[in-house]
Amino acid sequence: MPAVIDYRLVSGLGLALACQQALADELWADASTYFQQGSLSGLTRNFYLNRDFRNGGANRRSGTVNGYRAEWAQGLTLDYISPFTTGVVGLGFDAHLYAGLKLDSGRGKTGTNLLHVNNDGDVANEYSVGGGALKLKYREMVLKYGSMELRTSPVLLTDGGSGRLLPQTVTAWQLISRDLQPLTFDAAHITAGKAPSENRNDSTLRSLYGATETDTVDYLSLNYEQGAVKGYLSTQRAEDLWRQDYLGFRYLPALVEGLTPTLNFSMYRTVDIGAAHGGPIDNLTWSFAPGVKFGAHSLMLAYQKVQGDTPFDYMAFRDGQTTVAQLANNVQLSDFNAPNDRSWQVRYDYDFSARGVPGLRFMIRYMQGQGGKGSDIEPYSSYYPLGFRDGGRHWERNIEMQYVVQDGPAKNLSLRARYGVHRGNSAEPRGDMDEIRLITEFPFKLL
Repeated sequence: MPAVIDYRLVSGLGLALACQQALADELWADASTYFQQGSLSGLTRNFYLNRDFRNGGANRRSGTVNGYRAEWAQGLTLDYISPFTTGVVGLGFDAHLYAGLKLDSGRGKTGTNLLHVNNDGDVANEYSVGGGALKLKYREMVLKYGSMELRTSPVLLTDGGSGRLLPQTVTAWQLISRDLQPLTFDAAHITAGKAPSENRNDSTLRSLYGATETDTVDYLSLNYEQGAVKGYLSTQRAEDLWRQDYLGFRYLPALVEGLTPTLNFSMYRTVDIGAAHGGPIDNLTWSFAPGVKFGAHSLMLAYQKVQGDTPFDYMAFRDGQTTVAQLANNVQLSDFNAPNDRSWQVRYDYDFSARGVPGLRFMIRYMQGQGGKGSDIEPYSSYYPLGFRDGGRHWERNIEMQYVVQDGPAKNLSLRARYGVHRGNSAEPRGDMDEIRLITEFPFKLL
């Protein structure tokens, strides 16, 4: 008996397949539209760094390292920020991809933290790392989890990539609420980090000077911003290491005719907690920096004081690259953070727009510190091997020129040169050094 074809069944299957394909096409179109509504931006950065240790020293373990460091590298960053889906709770994601390329380096001059160093001590020819974070939004509250930069709290602030070739990131939960403007609530639980020169996202955070690792870091921050006034009240807890509280105030008004005053105050209070793996810590460090702007000129004076038997310390990554401390004298080569160190700074900036060259800026500053005292550091403290001694004195000078192209195909191209000199006496553990940084950056936007 010949088979009977049920044309109604065939038609139904065909209609179902057609609907499935149409639905898939619609979902793909919706996904494509959603993706295109996000922001995809990038930055190319060319970075040359040369640091000359004038006394011939170098803080690398390998005996092949000379008394200087010099590396040249090219970096690329891509960052995608998605929109939130519609609804009571919006969903989204952020993603990033970073890549670095060696242009010049070698075993004898490594240690700039521009490039990734393999386990055998050789510098990688290229390296890359990617990551992302999921995010949820309810009203003005955003919860994120994943690999991200932290650019909102002064107690743990990543550098945005400005310090070296590629940005720092952390693996964290972060909650930000702006429901009570002008107040912003910011909290995070951090479990790992990625240094600028690393190709992995799961490294352990540590203290910069004590080099003491900590498994988790938590912070709470309340930020106030209204016009030219900004205020910060924050606390950070590094597991079995320290609790670090921060109070900050800034007054940075827009430039007006005549004199425009500015003010920046920061204070950190750090005490050991838990197992105190870094040893006893009881430190109060603060800086006060008034300034004035007049036309194209800016002048700032600053005073900084470290009170305690240990140096002021803050969080860093495995390669030694630091988060950003908000103290006035945390500058290119030194933090002026020795126990009981007191330091001052004078800084001058000039904007060449007044001379018909918009985009060209100049900066020079001079810092001097004295009063460093290391005799009260306990022998079992993580800071004891650093070599702080009584009577420490040192100074630093920084000069910087930057030009940003204002229009044309190369608009926003930045050319920047930084020159730093540091000198200290035998009681100051950070030795004499000269440093040159040449940085070219070109931002671009794809979406």
